[in-house]
Amino acid sequence: MKEVGAALATNITYILNMIISDFAIRISKDFKEMIKFYDASIFDFKALCIYLKIGIPGMLMLCFEWWAFELLAIFTGLIGVNDLAAEVVIINMVSFIFMLPLGISYSASALTGNYLGEDNIKLAKRFAFVTIVFDVMITSIICGLLFAHSEKISELFTQE
Repeated sequence: MKEVGAALATNITYILNMIISDFAIRISKDFKEMIKFYDASIFDFKALCIYLKIGIPGMLMLCFEWWAFELLAIFTGLIGVNDLAAEVVIINMVSFIFMLPLGISYSASALTGNYLGEDNIKLAKRFAFVTIVFDVMITSIICGLLFAHSEKISELFTQE
């Protein structure tokens, strides 16, 4: 039953984050030009089919990745408290390693799409290449820092 409580707490947190973020964006003056509120155009089912054709596989990829981490946490929690604590530390380290490059990649994807939409292929290719190089550099720096402190990190796991 403990697993059910943890799952419910996580879901409630995510739902509240979504509701609070949505509310804050709707009342903020900074986002008035960027946010389109619901109107009759949402009933354009031809565009909806195209959107779903692209959106559902992307959603499934993200969900399967997330569910794999969640299942790992559940099974680790069944093994023991110390194992769960170690797993949480490792998951946080993995998240730390890929979150910064992931955010940069999302931004670069949007900007590259804008350049492609403006028919500026040369600049889009250059921007995509620079982003890949930058992401590799950032990831290498983060992994290097973790490797440099690997003895201290391993001491945390070996202490009882």
